[in-house]
Formats: sequence, C-alpha cells, structure tokens
Amino acid sequence: MIGALAAAHRGASVLLLECELEGPSNLRVSGGLFPGAGTRFQRAQGIHDSPASFARDIRAKAGGTANEAIVEAVANRSADAIHFLADACGIPVQLVTKIAAAGHSLHRLHATPAQSGRELLSLLRKAVKEQSGISIREERVKDLKSFKAPVLLATGGFAGNKALLREFLPEVADALHIGAGPNDGCAIEWGRARGAALAGMDGYQGQGHVNPGGKTRLGMALPRLGAILLNRNGERFVDESIGPSELAAVVLAQPGGMALEVFDKRIHDTAMTQGPYREAWEAGAVKVVDDLREFGLPPVEMKFEKPIYAAWVTGALAHTQGGLAVDGRARVVRPDGTPIEGLYAAGGAAAGLAGRGGDGYLPGNGLAQSFALGLIAGEEMATRR
Repeated sequence: MIGALAAAHRGASVLLLECELEGPSNLRVSGGLFPGAGTRFQRAQGIHDSPASFARDIRAKAGGTANEAIVEAVANRSADAIHFLADACGIPVQLVTKIAAAGHSLHRLHATPAQSGRELLSLLRKAVKEQSGISIREERVKDLKSFKAPVLLATGGFAGNKALLREFLPEVADALHIGAGPNDGCAIEWGRARGAALAGMDGYQGQGHVNPGGKTRLGMALPRLGAILLNRNGERFVDESIGPSELAAVVLAQPGGMALEVFDKRIHDTAMTQGPYREAWEAGAVKVVDDLREFGLPPVEMKFEKPIYAAWVTGALAHTQGGLAVDGRARVVRPDGTPIEGLYAAGGAAAGLAGRGGDGYLPGNGLAQSFALGLIAGEEMATRR
C-alpha cells in the first residue's frame, strides 16, 4: 500500500492486487509501531534524533548481522515515510513516549492514536481507496509471467511455509506461528525463478509475550514498565528487559514452554494505551487475583501491591526476516549484485534489516523496512511509467 500510494502520488497509474482484501495480514496483528529518525513529531517533544543514530542502533542490535545493503537507505528515509503517511495520506501519526523499546537509544517509535496494527491497516486501506490513481483488484497471483515491469512484490515472508522453514529456519519450523497465514513465501519462489538472490534467510522475529493459543499477546510494554516473568516453579528466569524477539526462545525453554507475566494496576493502566495488550485484556487473557497460587504456582514473595494482574505467555514465531535480496533502491538483485529489470520488493518479501535467529530484531524493524522501501520503490516505479 505504501508503494502504491507513493507511486500514485507522483502521477503513476497503479494496479494493486491483493489475494484477500479482508483477510489476515501481519500488519493487522502487529502492534502498529513504526520507527522514524528525525521526524517533526520527535522535534516537537524535544527529541533530537538522526538517521545515523537509528542506523547505529540497528547495527548494535544485530550484533554484526545487519543487512548493510539497506540499513542506510531505511534509516535515511524512515522520517520521510512517516511524514508521507501524515501529509500525503492524511493518517494521524503520533510519537510513542510512554514506553521505552529495547535497543532504541531514543523514543522513535510512532503510531496511530490507538497504537494498533488493526487501526493502521484500516487507515491505509482508506487512503488507498481515496487515491484516484490506484485501482484495487482482489485476485490471487500465481506467477509473474503475465506482468510487465515495473512490479513491486510485497507479499509477506515465509513463516506460513513449512517447507521453506525446514530449509532455512529448522529451529522454529514447528513453533506457534502468530503471523498471517498467507505468508507462504510465494515471492521467494517467484524471485528464484527470475534469478534473484536471497538474503537473511536465517533471521526471524520471535514474540515472547503471546498468550497460549496465539489469538492475543501482551505487547512489549510490560517488562519495560516493571512486569516480571515467572516459570511454573515460581522462579524468575530472565532479564525481562530483553527484546520480545529473543525472549521467545527463553520462554519456550521453561517447563511446559510457558511463563506467567505478572504486574500491577499501574502497569496495566499504562499498557492499556497499546492495542495488543488492550485486545488481550478484552479477550480475558489477563486475570486479576490476590494470590499467584490461583495459577498453580508455589508461594512467591511479590513486590506488587494487590490486586495482582497476570497472564500466561509462551514463545512464538511472528514473521521471518529473510527474503529477496534488494539494494538501497528496493530493486531485487541477482547473486552478483546486478538489479533485475523492473522488479522491486519490500516488507516480508524482501530481506529485512537483521539476520541470524531472533536476537538481532530491533522493535519496529519490520514496519521501518516496509515503509521506507515501499516509499522508495513507489518513487522509483513512478519514474518508469
């Protein structure tokens, strides 16, 4: 949608194909938080950020595995993408300051008012429908043979494709998948057929705050606000401030592959500003009790005032980070680095910002890459019409 909006804004006529317009998507189930470095929303809060600072944080979190082909491009255009959403698309954007995100040296996560991926998706859909230069068609694409250049692939990753998971990410091939089912890796197969290189195929975003069953999750705010995690033996087993991605494997390693996330009303009240936690609360995943023995735990000395808020969580696979190799202009490239004429990729279809397991994922990496590369691809494609 970002690519289509950017191209149409520059005068191009765009055909946007979606296999199921009202179907599941990673954006719909996400927290809807997107980083931008050097935005006017930051400056209004007295925060002086820069693309260089954002790029340093990406590299630091990646621990030497950052996708250098796109780090600078994403960091440099992250603020432009957010301003484009606000100014050209009419989407209400605000800076998130009530929570700190692991790995970010400054407040740079932005969101729509409800801080919800569901809301952000709805607002983007509205902007697309109101753009006269975009024609939308609900159609499942089977290959690229019938399409003339230029084409932007933005089909999601491969977390819903067991064969590709076993080939590239066997350690999470059987993990609970909380992303969108349509993440079937089709872009990878289409790109391979065109001679495209792949990159970052061993990277993924885990999620350690998922409620059993995978329908809701608590979001990443709770530990940074002071929540703790206890295993079934009533023991704290991790520094809860680590990122939600790397937390997934740690939670899965506990007895029964679960943990109890425990906090108080102060933390609950703050977390209610975030869409994922709010949905979990409304779904009844969070319980209010006076004693953790109600969860089957042994007596535990608590630092929280009663009543106590708590919810069971487990580890899960949110989405993959690997995909088609692209350059800083969002062009899909061959193994020798040369671009494939007229073929672009962004979002889960393209290799993300960091690879190697779940540890390198900086919160917001997915939407940062999606929005920046989508904007770049749309601009590039508009010049080719």
